[in-house]
Amino acid sequence: MFDGTETHKRYLDLSGQAFADALLDYQRLKQAAVAEKNRAKVTKGLPDVVAIMEGKSLCLTCYVDGDPAPQIFWLRNDKELIDPNLYTVTNEQKCSTIEIHKVRLEDSGKYSILVRNKFGSEAACVTVSVYRHGEKPPANAVEMG
Repeated sequence: MFDGTETHKRYLDLSGQAFADALLDYQRLKQAAVAEKNRAKVTKGLPDVVAIMEGKSLCLTCYVDGDPAPQIFWLRNDKELIDPNLYTVTNEQKCSTIEIHKVRLEDSGKYSILVRNKFGSEAACVTVSVYRHGEKPPANAVEMG
């Protein structure tokens, strides 16, 4: 380096422990970057609130990503939805859809999609509000069906 008057030289010894520490930090940061890039995530989620009239069918679609491809779970009030008579789940490569057949008042609640792989997990939630025929949907909800 030249300061205008003199030339200065600096040396950095990257041998021994300093090199080993720098290499460990580099490997840790690289692993964290790979994990963040490949972790399971919801790339396009759900609205915050959905209102639907009783008796209609409701489809909720979410786009997901991750490598390896994430496992996908749909939940209602934090319990996995597994009844094929009430729900149809369709999973494609980067998209998952749940259809709720002929919604009932008791289908109201918090619905979530949970995606996970070996690098991490993520969830997206929507509150579903079912209303009776003749009633007005909640003002803050996206009306479906």
